[in-house]
Amino acid sequence: MMKLKILLSLVTLVLVFGASFIITSSLIKVTNGDGAITTPLAEFIKLNEEQRVEAEHKANSALSTKEVLNILLIGIDRRSKYQNGFNTDVMILASISPKTNKVLLTSVPRDLWVNGNKINALYTIDGPETLVDAFEQITGQEVDGYILTDFADFKWVIDAFGGVPVTVERTFTDNTFPNDSDTAVVSVTFTEGFEKMSGARALIFARSRKGSNGEGSDLMRAKRQHLILQGLVQAVSQPESKFWPMDVKVFYEAVASVERMKTTLSLNDCIYLWDFYKDKDKYTVESFVIGDTYIYHPGLYPDSAYHAWVFIPRESSWTQLHEDIKAKLDGTFVDPSAVVEQQ
Repeated sequence: MMKLKILLSLVTLVLVFGASFIITSSLIKVTNGDGAITTPLAEFIKLNEEQRVEAEHKANSALSTKEVLNILLIGIDRRSKYQNGFNTDVMILASISPKTNKVLLTSVPRDLWVNGNKINALYTIDGPETLVDAFEQITGQEVDGYILTDFADFKWVIDAFGGVPVTVERTFTDNTFPNDSDTAVVSVTFTEGFEKMSGARALIFARSRKGSNGEGSDLMRAKRQHLILQGLVQAVSQPESKFWPMDVKVFYEAVASVERMKTTLSLNDCIYLWDFYKDKDKYTVESFVIGDTYIYHPGLYPDSAYHAWVFIPRESSWTQLHEDIKAKLDGTFVDPSAVVEQQ
């Protein structure tokens, strides 16, 4: 668990708007059939017009009633807006519990077998609802919305913020990283310690899965993606950022335009979430990558018509994972390996 100085961001919108989500009472709440206002009206009257508009946006957000907020962050391997076929190789469920001040970033392997296919193929084949349904089955959490970004969007938002600060946990080299056109490979190296990454550099850091020194796996790649998300929260308020001071409406329109990202979050949702940015240091964030405890690798899975190289769940109901995710958000999770060490 890391102190949430820097929390979530944009491969995606919720990481800027939802980084430090805290549910407080809306200024206006309708609680009975005749529309009675339960929050002190005097407080609302004291607000200026700009504050009233903001309060109305927050009250009209569907997220304001949620005890736990879950946003699915989707990164696709699309290199052009005209490309039809793509995989969702980055899938992170950002879960925020205001009751316990916990944030959980949950990633699954792209080769996980679910709903009759590899999970990274579901979006393109059957649409976003199928991918959302798969995540709800796997995690036991209700997904409240999603944000989708491609390579160009990812680089754009990081550069617009003036780069992303990242602490590289260990040095590694990937000698087989694909070039921009996927026609050849190049060698890339990251050195342990602090680095402020450009959009292009951060994309390599997030995509590399053939690195040395223990970094050559999807699991380690997912952990690096979480580091970037945490760094983007700090990047939001950098002096170099084109969007600082933050105007949520302008930022939302720039990010959610047809040329940029795709999201089911509304402007009301983002205004509501941004209000909690000032309280981000109250939260802790945990990086959680679903691994051997819950899934295993049988090789070429015979249930696939094309004999896919996949991971499958140890239990089809995902019951243990559901319980563990809930416990992590509740703050009651006990790591079994830690218990064994203490005995």
